[in-house]
Amino acid sequence: MKTKPRKKVLAQAIALSATLGTTLGTTLPAMADELTLEEVIVTAQKRAQGLQDVPISISAISGAKIEDFNISSMGDLSGSVPNLQITKTGITNQIGMRGIYSGANKGFEQSVAMYVDEVYYGRGQLIRLPLVDLERVEVLRGPQPTLFGKNAIAGAISLTSKKPTQEFEASLSTLYEFEHDERKTVAIVSGPLTDELAGRLVLSHREMDGWLENTTLKREEPNVKETYVRGTLVWEPTEELSVTLKAETSEFDTAGRSMENHSPQGIYSSVPAFANVDTKEDYKRQDNGQESDNQVDNLVLNVEYELGEYTLTSTTAHLEYNARELIDVDYTALDVFNGTNQGEDFKQFSQEIRIASPTEGNFDYIAGLYYQTSEMDVFDNLYFGQALAGGALGAAVNGVSSKTFEQDSDVWSVFAQFNWRITDQLSLTVGGRYSDEDKEGSRTLVNDGSATIGGQPGFDATLAFLGINAHSISDKRNENQFDPLVNLQYDINDNTMVYISYTEGSKAGGFDMRSNNLPTAATNPGTFEFEDEQATSYEIGAKFGFDRGEINAAVFYTEYEDLQVTQFDGTVGFNVQNAAEATIQGIELDGRYLLAENLLLTASLAYLNFEYKDYDVAQCAPALVATQPPSSSVAGLCDFSGERAANTPEFSGNMTLSYEHAVSDWGMLSYALNMDYSDHYYASSTLDPNSKQGSYTKWGARIALANNDNDWQLALIGNNLTDERVLTQSTPLPLSETLTADNGVAYYGIYERPRNIALEFTYNF
Repeated sequence: MKTKPRKKVLAQAIALSATLGTTLGTTLPAMADELTLEEVIVTAQKRAQGLQDVPISISAISGAKIEDFNISSMGDLSGSVPNLQITKTGITNQIGMRGIYSGANKGFEQSVAMYVDEVYYGRGQLIRLPLVDLERVEVLRGPQPTLFGKNAIAGAISLTSKKPTQEFEASLSTLYEFEHDERKTVAIVSGPLTDELAGRLVLSHREMDGWLENTTLKREEPNVKETYVRGTLVWEPTEELSVTLKAETSEFDTAGRSMENHSPQGIYSSVPAFANVDTKEDYKRQDNGQESDNQVDNLVLNVEYELGEYTLTSTTAHLEYNARELIDVDYTALDVFNGTNQGEDFKQFSQEIRIASPTEGNFDYIAGLYYQTSEMDVFDNLYFGQALAGGALGAAVNGVSSKTFEQDSDVWSVFAQFNWRITDQLSLTVGGRYSDEDKEGSRTLVNDGSATIGGQPGFDATLAFLGINAHSISDKRNENQFDPLVNLQYDINDNTMVYISYTEGSKAGGFDMRSNNLPTAATNPGTFEFEDEQATSYEIGAKFGFDRGEINAAVFYTEYEDLQVTQFDGTVGFNVQNAAEATIQGIELDGRYLLAENLLLTASLAYLNFEYKDYDVAQCAPALVATQPPSSSVAGLCDFSGERAANTPEFSGNMTLSYEHAVSDWGMLSYALNMDYSDHYYASSTLDPNSKQGSYTKWGARIALANNDNDWQLALIGNNLTDERVLTQSTPLPLSETLTADNGVAYYGIYERPRNIALEFTYNF
């Protein structure tokens, strides 16, 4: 049965490639003249290559665009890349690619591997890093295990920082955004220090008041403060040797979140405890405080040595971060779970050594060894407040449930990718990565009811009703995996290439941080260990280039097995297990076309069909608002087999039109218009109808004036100019169903930034 969709997708790919090939071969070249596009260089295969030469579905976003449109984080960037979704939940951050995410659990690895200057950034908290002084961002869709590690089961994102220059340059840029009182300053100095040594120093500071009014705390939210410092030295004593040392530190703190409560249903608003909860979506919110303070430090030593015609590369890195968060996890002004605090400390050391052969001749390869060790410590303290007094949970008031989680990991792998040019036009690439990983994990939960009215016995009994039981558990696991790659590429001519690939991917298993009970418990059993995920992917694509433009197309089909999912336990907790199988298939198109001198059109479009093939233990939407098929195996859960997942719009796309012209004989005026489109989707993993986000189109624009010597530039930047209200995640408010006996419910939602308009001035020394 599973072969039918695959054959259909491959047939669509062949038809699409033939159609594009015919169109481009007969029409577009006739339009060619002296206008020519600049080549885009990427390192998706650990070599510098033209984007059109890489047989992967890939998007490359230049550092210039990131700066031009005031893109400050990965979340801001995701709207410009089809089939890339970055979301924030109440407690975690997630990257999704083609609809595949990691769930809201700090024990999960990310499904999309993120690399910064070839260093693996695998934790969700690191998604929030500021984007400053980048050369480019490359987004590789589909499993990428061979060169990016086994956790790149859905794709990979590679960020490349700008390097020291051979000539002295310095700049100072300052930005002010009018709607949300955002201030950002970036200072850069770069150039040679000696004949053999060059350096680059980047300093950035950003503050923002926010766009939501917290009526409880009388402040604007999310209130942001970010400081980023990066220093890079490049030493080149000979033509054969290049040594790069990079040190960076960043602090990014946020007070409040882009969150509002919404959509009260049933008797929710008439229940006395909830009568004063603000559920109107009007850019005003209530709660007792959300704080997130983060510091990340990174030290990287990269050595490249030309060994004859071969290149030997070593990358050594130390990465660590500390996060402290205060979360009002009832997400209201009520004193229910007020003052909950979480923390995460993480350290990672990694070493990669690889060798790249010359590319001349009929055979070349890249091969290497990788080692990584990491330590993670997490704590989560849940406080029970006065709003529970007088009710069924009154014995919990003034109590605290404290959870600690530790995980140590050691992974080593060997990888190789071989390319055989069978003929001048036909190439075969085969590769694979073998990985071996050891993990140790432990979780301890302690319930302290010493300050409650009923004392410890009453507190324990109340929390047992909620499925929160004191326990301690630990375990070890070892897993090994081989992920292969086969790619066949055919160059029809110098400007047209087609390819077909087969890839297997995997994502590591681990230990559940969030569960509130032991797996062996007689009632409300929890979980601890979960297994790895597996993916099998097929892709066929084509890349067409001509003097004034280029078009790329990819059609894919991927099967996922043993998806790691987070299940609601029916009270206040969540459990993890490998409980789902899914297939995804779709089409991705992107291209550039030089319409006229200095007038460039860039566009992309994606179609995504996501289907759970087997998901019999999904968390249901509240029974009050939806009727969903019940699970055949676990009472209280639902069967989502045949449904599509949350945050998987069927269509998404982006378009940018840019133009520049001279102003008299002294300056240059440039314009850019940007459009991001998304089809409708569910913003909740429960597929709740009250979490549905309708289709939307967001517009951005930029106009800039600079003198001919580029000594200065003044730019006006606008994003989300039509002020679209975009919901990215939505979940029922904690206890809203419990305290209404399932006769009422309301939700909290997380929203993207509304309209914002900024003025930026840059001076180049």
